[in-house]
Amino acid sequence: MRPISVSILIPNYNHKPFLEQRIESILDQSFQNFELILLDDCSTDESILILDKYKNHPKVRAHIYNKVNSGKPILQWERGITMANGEFIWIAESDDYSDSDFLKCSVDFLRRNIDAGLVYSQSLDVNSEGNPVEHRINYTEEFEPNIWNDNFIIDGTELIDSYLKVKNVIPNASAVVFRKSLVESSFFRDDNITNLKMCADWLFWIKLVRNTRIGFLKESRNFFRIHENVTRNHISTDRQRQRIVEEVHVRNYLEKIKGLTQKNFLIILFDKWLRLSRSNLRSELSIVVKLEKSNLRLLFLSFYFWNKLKKLRSISGF
Repeated sequence: MRPISVSILIPNYNHKPFLEQRIESILDQSFQNFELILLDDCSTDESILILDKYKNHPKVRAHIYNKVNSGKPILQWERGITMANGEFIWIAESDDYSDSDFLKCSVDFLRRNIDAGLVYSQSLDVNSEGNPVEHRINYTEEFEPNIWNDNFIIDGTELIDSYLKVKNVIPNASAVVFRKSLVESSFFRDDNITNLKMCADWLFWIKLVRNTRIGFLKESRNFFRIHENVTRNHISTDRQRQRIVEEVHVRNYLEKIKGLTQKNFLIILFDKWLRLSRSNLRSELSIVVKLEKSNLRLLFLSFYFWNKLKKLRSISGF
């Protein structure tokens, strides 16, 4: 029996309307040497009814349904990767879908480029009905040149130093296939990655690509679902504030591990925090206890008092 080439994980939480299309788009792949691992984080929308239709499919090796919601997709990633038998991993998010050659093109690239540990394709944003919304090339238009206009292969250190330090330029796990061997035994235990809900994927890619090369395929073979229940939406003030705290954590990691200066990025985040706090002293200063490092606390307090002084001077006319 041939060894499994790809382990495909489907981490799901309340994506019943999209699950069947997600799974069928995997089963219809032109590359078929894969196993499928179904993961549900205690969905409340009857997603289990869809997952149960497939749990005895010959491609499905395991189906794991949590009895308590973890609230952290990264914990589902960890469980699935730990169980995986394949040489490669594809985390196929449950609300997205792909074209039939996505896996073939990804595996072919990794087979041809043995020094590359990860490859991802371009994505097309679609709405709940699957209609195109926006091309992801617009997401990277701030970079000059916009290297995502063409296929490329790049060292992980360069990707981090030039792009991932600015923002998460691998915005959708569904577009990515990577070598399982990159995930070391301590991967999920270090750097508090499992404490993150919104920025865990960004930190995951930074950690994953540090010692490898990354490929990009410009064809839009991944369809990135944008809908009202998507975890990427930061509608409420609380979610926006949580996102800021987590981004501070990622930027502290970048400075600590890579020596990449993050002061300007942090100042922008602190300014956003104060705007969300709406001049409520307790709310404004509540971030201090969440900052893990003394230098971050000092930076925030310096910015805070400078900001207050600037406003005072504006009011007084000095």
